Amino acid sequence: MEQILQLNRVTKPIKKGEKVIVLELTDIQLHMNARPTPSVGAVVQRSIEHNKEGRIFSPLQAPKSEDGDSNSIHVELPFGVNDPKLQEAVRHYQQLGYRVMLGVPKHMPIKLGRDAEEFMKSKNGKRLIRGLEKKQTKV
Repeated sequence: MEQILQLNRVTKPIKKGEKVIVLELTDIQLHMNARPTPSVGAVVQRSIEHNKEGRIFSPLQAPKSEDGDSNSIHVELPFGVNDPKLQEAVRHYQQLGYRVMLGVPKHMPIKLGRDAEEFMKSKNGKRLIRGLEKKQTKV
């Protein structure tokens, strides 16, 4: 029988002394050539065991602008919560008595990765920007 991991809004406050693991998304970095992470669960489990941050690389779907608001972009979470290793890790920590939660900030910063910044400063990146500016002025 296949189990699916479902994300629910936290309704109960954290009790004093309760063991909690919070998987927190801190930012989104845009890279030029990042290979997708094969297993999100393995990265999460390694981060929990070593008590260090981890990075997950995933392609973003095309953003959707809703209600004609040009200042906001709606994107889906950058990783699949139905990754088998992630489900296994969550179940393992729940059996150990931990409450596993996913923290998503209301306003998540989106930055360029180092490789994308270097490309934008390069000759080809400057050509690309000039080309985009020409298209915008023609419209």
